[in-house]
Amino acid sequence: MIIKKLAVPLINDKILQQAEHGYIATAAITDAGFDFIRTRLPGKTKLDIVTGLDGLTSPGVLKRIWRHYQDRFTLRIYTRNVFHANVYIFELPFRKSVGFTGSGALTLEGLKDHEEIFNKVSDAKEVEALLSWYTTYYEFAEPLTEEMIAEYELLYPYWKQREIVSREEKKQFIALTSRAFTWDSIRFKTQYFKKEDYLVLGNAQADLDTEIQQAARAAVKSKLLQLHESILKHVTRIRLHADGDETVSSLNIHDHPDGKLTAAWLKYGRSEAELKRYSPTARLHDFMTLQVIVQQKNIGIALVVAGRADREFFRYKMQEEEYRKTFQSLLTALGSDYFIEIAGEQKPADSFQQTDMLWEYTKADVWRHYRFIIARTYQPGDAAIGNDTIVQTIEQEFEKLMPLYQHLKDTKGAV
Repeated sequence: MIIKKLAVPLINDKILQQAEHGYIATAAITDAGFDFIRTRLPGKTKLDIVTGLDGLTSPGVLKRIWRHYQDRFTLRIYTRNVFHANVYIFELPFRKSVGFTGSGALTLEGLKDHEEIFNKVSDAKEVEALLSWYTTYYEFAEPLTEEMIAEYELLYPYWKQREIVSREEKKQFIALTSRAFTWDSIRFKTQYFKKEDYLVLGNAQADLDTEIQQAARAAVKSKLLQLHESILKHVTRIRLHADGDETVSSLNIHDHPDGKLTAAWLKYGRSEAELKRYSPTARLHDFMTLQVIVQQKNIGIALVVAGRADREFFRYKMQEEEYRKTFQSLLTALGSDYFIEIAGEQKPADSFQQTDMLWEYTKADVWRHYRFIIARTYQPGDAAIGNDTIVQTIEQEFEKLMPLYQHLKDTKGAV
């Protein structure tokens, strides 16, 4: 039997609820995927898992299994080859059993959100053969140890960062090449930024540094500076500050990741006096800022939570229930036009119905490796970023983001 969403039979057929023993082989594990299975199993049910860590398994879930569930759950790591199999087998009452083979890993995406496919196996001999296959890999796998977790935890952020970059590049590729998007359908006559402004930030020109590209990038910078002059009075009124050379991003491709200039921006944040409270050499880019970001296919208005001080302050304060509630309230009030991104995972700003769900999501943040951003984007052709409207749009969006900016901002000596 072909199944698209494994979560459906696991819940509707009460497979997890009845399971007496489970056997899972999977390419990757996330906390949410593990909890989907764990919370639905009876309290005495045993679960054996084998994974290869070739998919990006969360270090957090490895820690949790090691520290809290060794009495019921056993996890082994297969290291002899790339391990990409996904198999789920459950022993049920009255000597019955059922198995599933397919493409979905032990993640919420693999179990219910992504487009996966599974084959259900219920014949006793076929399930026995599947269990025999499973046992072979399980027995040759390495037992999970604290040393293994510690070493994996050091490497994981770098692997995750590469995955995030790759996924973002793919998203941009699809956005620019899909039939739903065409530059020719946009009336750039009424737009503040023109087609050439976006194209010079595209992948085709991102690493080029000829006079043509330099002139085109200078034109984008000039327009950003004009915007800066137009919104400066408003920015000052809401107590944001520019920082001289850092107000507009660099046009030098070597100042950007991988020598590719794919975005240009305006940046506002702490005053010089506030920065000096941290150190004489503190700069604006070390802290949280509000930004106007031009990319190859959109204009973003964003709260970028950068640097160690603000990120560690936020993590520390999120332990307080009232702080979490206020953060959730302010974030949700932005509406579905905004998104929050932490550790490469984007979610609509109003998608967190429970405070603890938001707290768990933010725990994935690591200031050294990932960006933490709350933003909305406008597509080329949108009336809100036209010649006559873009200044008002930026000012309005900054007003919406300021309560969050003030809530998340570190105060010197808070941690």
